[in-house]
Amino acid sequence: MGDYYELLGVRRGASAAELRRAYQRLARQLHPALNPLDPVAAESYRVVTHAFEVLSDPERRARHDRGETTEAPPASEPSVEFHGFDFSIEGKRASAGFREIFASVIPGGAPESAQLAGEDLEQATRISFEESLHGAERRVQLLRFDACAACGGSGETSEQALACARCQGSGQLRTRRGHMVFTRSCPDCGGRGLQARPCASCSGQGRTLQSEWLGVQIPAGVASGSRVRVPGAGNAGQRGGRAGDFVLKIDVEPHPLYERDGADLVCELPVSLVEAAAGAHVPAPTPDGPVTIEIPAGTQPGQRFRLRKRGMPKPGERGRGDLWVKIRLVVPAVTDERARALLRELTQLHPEDPRRDLPLLSAKR
Repeated sequence: MGDYYELLGVRRGASAAELRRAYQRLARQLHPALNPLDPVAAESYRVVTHAFEVLSDPERRARHDRGETTEAPPASEPSVEFHGFDFSIEGKRASAGFREIFASVIPGGAPESAQLAGEDLEQATRISFEESLHGAERRVQLLRFDACAACGGSGETSEQALACARCQGSGQLRTRRGHMVFTRSCPDCGGRGLQARPCASCSGQGRTLQSEWLGVQIPAGVASGSRVRVPGAGNAGQRGGRAGDFVLKIDVEPHPLYERDGADLVCELPVSLVEAAAGAHVPAPTPDGPVTIEIPAGTQPGQRFRLRKRGMPKPGERGRGDLWVKIRLVVPAVTDERARALLRELTQLHPEDPRRDLPLLSAKR
């Protein structure tokens, strides 16, 4: 069948709207109703329609993109037939373009009885830092549409079918556009002329409102704003359509010590003046417990030390982020003369000027 993107004249990443516009443009050129004696146009219309149907379905489109063969259906009679002109009734003259004349006879709209996908449902929950570190579970109460038990989700009852109200049992709809007359298969009954009775329990929707509890597993490492999706736990689709998803939005309580940067954590570690100047081994808090780290002599305020794989787990991946320990210098309040004397003696031993590199100050010296 070739490449369906080339058949429709679109790029491989075309959106659903671009596919539909391309198909409708080609359908207006090739439709058998407009080319009644042209078998080439009829075959081209069939191929283009099949290409559009494949690319409009995500699963079939994925198979096509992988190079898997998708055969076109056998040729069939067109669902819309052109029956010529009817000049028996004169009406007001109106300027109608090609789009308006053939909009209702060229395929492209979903019938009223088509399956409709269910809606997604969403709730929010708040978890602690510890729960985000190790993972958690939440039980949420849902008020959702579930498949109707009486009709199995079809929206129809097994009782005796009725004549289709839309086509009066004929299976065909007759459409007049000015003096042009068309017939097409009735979308409500699929051309059968019969229409099943709608289910009384769900009014033909195939679903009823139910209340239930759902357990949601929250993976370790989630951050605020993360969304945990449970496929198929949303509203059931109408008339047998696929169910939507349930989405749980996560909000993580702030921690008094740690700040989060992706999978990394940052915390401040207070050290004394002597520890920073002379060096020391001090305990640092990590989510897994205290770990002793070395503070080199001459450590400056704001300097950071990295503890690998002591951060948060990475959802969907192996491993953890890192913990960054940021030094915060604690300067003692000197209130006695002996301590002042010792500090003056220390200054004489190490007379470095901490402001020597400031341009505005060094220029005056």
